[in-house]
Amino acid sequence: MATFTTFAFGTGESSTMKKKNIISQFSEACTNDKLVLEGPGMLGKEVKANTKLATRTILDWLAQQPSQQNTLNLSGFSRGSVTCIQIANRLKRYERFLTAREARLTAEGKTLLERLRGLEIHIFAMDPVAGLGDKNQRYARIIPDNVKSYVSVLQTDEMRRDFKPQDITRAIIASPQTKVSMLPMFGNHSDTTKIKSNTMQSGAKLCWYALHEFLTEHGTTFNGNVMPQLVDKDMNLSTLPTNPSTKDLLNLFSDHHLERDHYLKSGQRIKLVDGIPLPRKQRSLNKHLDYYVKNADFFVNQLERELFKLSYPKTFNYLFEQNLPDLRFPQASHCEKEDVIAELLTIRNENPTLFTKLLTRGVGETDEGLTLDEPAGVFCLEPSETMLQVFPNLVPDEVKLGNPGLNKLCHLEQDVYRLTFRYEREKSEFSPFSHRHQAHRSHAIRQEIQHIVNHQEEDAATKYHRILDTLEYHYRYLVKANSESELSALLKNELKKHGRTYQVQSVSVSREILASVVHGSLSLLKETISFIGHLGYVGGGVLTAVGSYIQDIGRRINESLGKLGYNPLKYVTSAVGYLLEGVGFAIKHSFGLKDLTNFITNGIRNFRDAVVNAIGPKTVERQQPVPVQPNDLHDVEADPVHQFKQQVQELRHERDAKLELNQQPIHEERSPELI
Repeated sequence: MATFTTFAFGTGESSTMKKKNIISQFSEACTNDKLVLEGPGMLGKEVKANTKLATRTILDWLAQQPSQQNTLNLSGFSRGSVTCIQIANRLKRYERFLTAREARLTAEGKTLLERLRGLEIHIFAMDPVAGLGDKNQRYARIIPDNVKSYVSVLQTDEMRRDFKPQDITRAIIASPQTKVSMLPMFGNHSDTTKIKSNTMQSGAKLCWYALHEFLTEHGTTFNGNVMPQLVDKDMNLSTLPTNPSTKDLLNLFSDHHLERDHYLKSGQRIKLVDGIPLPRKQRSLNKHLDYYVKNADFFVNQLERELFKLSYPKTFNYLFEQNLPDLRFPQASHCEKEDVIAELLTIRNENPTLFTKLLTRGVGETDEGLTLDEPAGVFCLEPSETMLQVFPNLVPDEVKLGNPGLNKLCHLEQDVYRLTFRYEREKSEFSPFSHRHQAHRSHAIRQEIQHIVNHQEEDAATKYHRILDTLEYHYRYLVKANSESELSALLKNELKKHGRTYQVQSVSVSREILASVVHGSLSLLKETISFIGHLGYVGGGVLTAVGSYIQDIGRRINESLGKLGYNPLKYVTSAVGYLLEGVGFAIKHSFGLKDLTNFITNGIRNFRDAVVNAIGPKTVERQQPVPVQPNDLHDVEADPVHQFKQQVQELRHERDAKLELNQQPIHEERSPELI
């Protein structure tokens, strides 16, 4: 079993640049088979060429390996991270291409197919940003099922409009078997790739440790079997302590919180040439932090939460898990207050910053000693899956054995979050500025699932089935309402993954006709009002775009002015900026017509669905549980829309492949277009 490692630089970066970063240091120190991809230009046109080059190189390497089981580690920054995702997708597409022609393959082709099927891919993506034109491109978003482990670091304080990451709302995880960790970190786009100042060190140190542990765990080797040296903006090198404990890493997170204001200022800093000349905008992931980590007001990401759990289990269990019994920690859960206070004294000595933060979580400090309020937190135990993925050597054997029911619940919870965000993200090309018709329902589903997991006093197995019941309720409602929403198909596929299938039947022809008439009439009324209210869609879209641009110019003016002080000219300029913001806001909302239209059409839609549901033209019966098939688990494109898109893509690739094959034989089936 061999390992191949690919390192991909970000935009404008290269292996020969004078100012080094994390990709430079790790790629230069790597001693096993590797490929280093130079960063693309500002427009990102080189991403496709880099992807093809890497795919060909990896296929050639695979063909030379004696073993069927091999490992491919992909790590990158910015567009380099997205390149890693595209490489995994090209390899998957080529595997499908060969599988479809397996009977006609040469011996060499069959060997290559076996190597592709046995290849385990692991991706470590640092702030994966695809760029303006590619952020929604299909193969920049899908994490295919040949990826066994995917870790992404997402910077919360990057505010440039054209630096949108592949976060939980964009990334599509093809297989539930893929281990996934998305880790928000303070700072702007590149603040974890090197130490930029003495007041911002923790982020880079944590990323250095995580990347080194991730790569070495999956077979990558480095000079002297030691971690590559840390680098700062002045190209000074330093060596991090080796073999950090969970408490050492948790201390780094405490430093990260202390440095929070400096990282925030780094994201707010404006340069003359700095992406699109529009005002800074907080990344949307900041609105969704509760879906990345529980207790997001206390923990920056899931890794920090799990480090606390493993470092000080009694305190964590009492303050963040309602002091629930945990079979993995029989002596460190469901403890008496005295035991927790004894551990808190240890925290005060070993991690004063963390202890100070705990004073806001029910811990008191008096002259007589420490006090504790009642147990707090969520009614759910922490499975610690991110630690198992990134730092498995620091996880006790009892935790490695795990709790199957707890893990199952965790996976379902995350699947539902990603499913609902995916539905909201994939809007129609004809109405990119409006919300999807069932966005309110997908948002409600997330909130309901979050409440079940965090606040219901039930065991993991009961919560698991309660979540499925919730999804089933919404699926039934949409079907009975004759809804054509894609959300219905997504819910159906998710339920199928967990063994729940349904038979839909018409109650009677008369009810079916009545429901169709009501649904069609009210839908026509809704679309007519929507068309008029949005000024023919095109007109509404133009106003939205123009209004947003004018509003953004006003914001940019005020951001650039900074503090006004006693400068009269600044006050006048600021007033102009605020005027532009107001005018832009009014235009963007069609002077109030857009909001009124949305209010009316939403009311008609809800009334239509309720009436059709009351008519009851269809019944939805759950069938007997069926075994979950691997193909069902791995098929992210099971809904009709994505099946159609996939078929079109594959037909195009097959057409291009045949044209190439007519010109030159490559394993008889190897298509340069695919690779």
